[in-house]
Amino acid sequence: MTKERSLKKAKRSREILTLLAACLIAGIILYPFFWVLSTALKSDSELFVFPPKLIPAQIIWGNFADAWKLIDFPQSFLNSFMVSVPTAVLTVVLCSMAAYALTRMNFKYATAVFFLYLSTMMVPQVVRLIPSFVLVKNMGLMNRYTGLIFPLVAWAIPFGTFLIRQFFLGIPKELNEAAYVDGAGHFRIFIQVIVPNAVPGMLTLGTYVFLQSWNNLMWPLVALNKSEMFPITLAMASLTGPSVEFIPPWNEVMAATLISILPILLLYLFLQKYFIQSVALSGVKG
Repeated sequence: MTKERSLKKAKRSREILTLLAACLIAGIILYPFFWVLSTALKSDSELFVFPPKLIPAQIIWGNFADAWKLIDFPQSFLNSFMVSVPTAVLTVVLCSMAAYALTRMNFKYATAVFFLYLSTMMVPQVVRLIPSFVLVKNMGLMNRYTGLIFPLVAWAIPFGTFLIRQFFLGIPKELNEAAYVDGAGHFRIFIQVIVPNAVPGMLTLGTYVFLQSWNNLMWPLVALNKSEMFPITLAMASLTGPSVEFIPPWNEVMAATLISILPILLLYLFLQKYFIQSVALSGVKG
């Protein structure tokens, strides 16, 4: 009994320590968000007081109304959705077909092709900017949604194929063999057998790619020069920086920041399960 009691005590101590560590890490991660919210609710006179205060003496909700006028939020949100949604859909479709070929079609160099896919993940995005810019410019796609979408899809395909492949490996091959015996071809097997069983994986990849596309700043900065085409990331970046003649008060900038992250925050709360799966499965051994 004494040994059993000591084991239970040790287990409970580990649980308490784990909980405390989790709370500490969560506090470190969430502190910047609380500080942004605090700054967004402060008056101009409280912005640079020392020592700084996390809780403002007077809450100014009007900062959000003023922040809404800094940029064209409806158009910027529309631009972000017009880029992120097609990018996610195209990536899921292309990666699913590629993963099907790698896992269900027996061809000689399947493993070599898969490792070739993975090798492209090691090329940094900065290295891909110039050739992508040259291609988009020569194709006449500058300042167009397609000029933003196609490179983002191409960059997401290697990881997306790897992720979907992990899901496809978990689908029994006996389903393919049964459908093949019934006279189904590869296209019918893919549509009627594989896709219904891989919906969670596709949602996972779609969520991940959507978030990555929404948060991308570097590529829109290179491919766009018309303000009416700016996605929300580039529109927010235009508020501050060395090239900006007038920087709005920081309480309004922080309020605009909170407005800009609200749609993607709500989406993440609804689809966080699939986003976590994408991170977890990226380390699964296939």
